[in-house]
Amino acid sequence: MISAKSSGTVIGTSLLSAIAASLCCITPLIALLAGSSSVAANFSWIEPARPYLIGLSIAVLGFAWYQQLKPAKTNNIDCNCEPQKASFLQSKTFLGIVTIFSVLMMTFPLYSRVFYPSPDGKVAGGAITTTEKQATFTIIGMTCSGCEAEINNKLSKVPGIVAYATSYAKGTSLVTCDAAKVNEAAIANAINTTGYTVSNYGTIVLPTGKVTFYEAPLVCAADPSIGCGSKAKFLLADLEHNPEAIEGAWLNKKGTVIAVKWKDNIPVSKRTQIITAVSTKHDMEVSPVVATQEAIYAKTFPIASVWYKSKDVDNLSREEASFIAQKTIASYKTKGLVKPAFEKQFQADIEKIYRDLFLSLTSYKDLNTETYNKVEDQIQKAGEKYVGKGKMPHIELCTSDNTTCDDDKSCTKSCDGNATKLCCDKKN
Repeated sequence: MISAKSSGTVIGTSLLSAIAASLCCITPLIALLAGSSSVAANFSWIEPARPYLIGLSIAVLGFAWYQQLKPAKTNNIDCNCEPQKASFLQSKTFLGIVTIFSVLMMTFPLYSRVFYPSPDGKVAGGAITTTEKQATFTIIGMTCSGCEAEINNKLSKVPGIVAYATSYAKGTSLVTCDAAKVNEAAIANAINTTGYTVSNYGTIVLPTGKVTFYEAPLVCAADPSIGCGSKAKFLLADLEHNPEAIEGAWLNKKGTVIAVKWKDNIPVSKRTQIITAVSTKHDMEVSPVVATQEAIYAKTFPIASVWYKSKDVDNLSREEASFIAQKTIASYKTKGLVKPAFEKQFQADIEKIYRDLFLSLTSYKDLNTETYNKVEDQIQKAGEKYVGKGKMPHIELCTSDNTTCDDDKSCTKSCDGNATKLCCDKKN
């Protein structure tokens, strides 16, 4: 039986490490409830140690449960002695309570947002003004979504701010405001009162013309020289589902920039509202290009060989299918499975399988486990036509809940370990 003293030490260590692991996210909530937001970021320095604290807490809890559940030694027991009854602090019930509390503390950043009040409605576009502008603020101290909520809550109460998008991952906040009512210095001061620190800020020069350009992470992972057609297709279509404000949307061939052609007199706040809503739906961050790049993109817009509308990005998907087929055949050739007599035909079969997949999608969410299992079967059958039944190496298509193409979690992988990443991610 674990002694009371050692039990207290183990449980105390577990509790402290679990609480410390999320202290940087708990303090903003405490500050909000206490009405003293200046202490919100006091423990942000703990964030780099968070993985180690979580590991320590799990290890200590594991040791405590091992001590509780291991069989008691029966040798050397004095049968004349009454068995000592364990106190509540040494019981499994108490350890279970501590375990649940520790898990809640370690996972707090995942659900911390629910404790924050919804910001006042300042994201919708209102009356057309000529004094709207955007500014980006670099913020020190944010470590989780709770930090974002704390800053957004503060920004929602500042007169003159019409939209905001705070990202702890980037350490920035993009704010749209009415320059006639508030300036960047006042916004920075408002953010600083939360306990987080604005290190610098700058105004984004937004064109008032009909076409604006936005950076977007839509590079095809299978072929980094082109854009991800099968994902961009639906994002562009969703943008164009705002006909009251948008005349059209394009993706550049490299998959790095989206161009939006607006109707006349659409204010900055309305533009920001639409861009934010669509990019959030597709789980990606879209931001205006810097002013120096604006003119560069404008020179080629809307040349068809450089810019693709939603109905045209299928051409990028065809290029992607061709590239994947080439890489797949190359991996088979290294194993001597492809003979010159059927190499080109087999490659054409694989290309058609992928092309049909990409062009048949009705939503970017269609790339799921079931879809890729069908592709596996199709490639398997196509290969067996040439190498013989049962001789075709199995093709494993990786699936992931992650939606970022650059995370290297969407791929095709042959049994020899060679991998070729697919362009678009899947959601199970």
